[in-house]
Amino acid sequence: MKTAVSWTFLAYFLVLFAERAQSIIRIFTSGKGFFSSGFSSYVNSLTVVSGVATIILLIGFNGGFWRSLFNGRAEVNVTMLCITAGVLLLSGMVHTDFTIPGIQFAAYGSLIIGLILRTILSAQEGGSLFKLWYSLVFLVVYSMAIPVMYETQIRQAAIFHMFEAVTAIVLVAMFTYMMHRVMKGEAVDLLMWIPFIVMIIPDAVIVSMRWKETINTFILMFSSLSTALFIIGRILFAFIK
Repeated sequence: MKTAVSWTFLAYFLVLFAERAQSIIRIFTSGKGFFSSGFSSYVNSLTVVSGVATIILLIGFNGGFWRSLFNGRAEVNVTMLCITAGVLLLSGMVHTDFTIPGIQFAAYGSLIIGLILRTILSAQEGGSLFKLWYSLVFLVVYSMAIPVMYETQIRQAAIFHMFEAVTAIVLVAMFTYMMHRVMKGEAVDLLMWIPFIVMIIPDAVIVSMRWKETINTFILMFSSLSTALFIIGRILFAFIK
């Protein structure tokens, strides 16, 4: 099972990195311009920096992870593994030219499968199964509430882009922290106030600022679902040991 978890992470790294790489390569070869606008400059640069940083982290700081692909007893530095996964995820939170959403979702699916497998292992160790699985469901829904940056033409476009960029980075950090708890077997209760607050308030601002231009149905739906799961979960958890 531990080996299977490592392979799901590897699939995530390979698929998402390949999708991000093809986008950047096609931007250069198509003549669209890497720095054609302030928005393009940011999302393209972040994608490149995220990809390069991921390669450095995988090669230089994840030796145990590579060994674990073929040896279930290999010691994996799950802290570094989760940080590496979070660093690459940053590149997936920006919409560059030639983005292929379907391939990105396949990569995220691999990561989620890995978290499910790790939760199965945690369930075998005892504790509240309801709280453990409920927390995982919340985490998956929470991850869907992280905004992907799309270029906007609203009057306050520059301010909106900066606000959304900070929001995405902070929420990826929150997701990475909670993913780390899952991988450490310490995810019996992920319904924490700080990650929830730094998601719901910025998401509400992002949706409202673009409301007249377009309604971000995806973020609206998953931030609302995250809120419902959080409130219901906090009530239920109060009665479950």
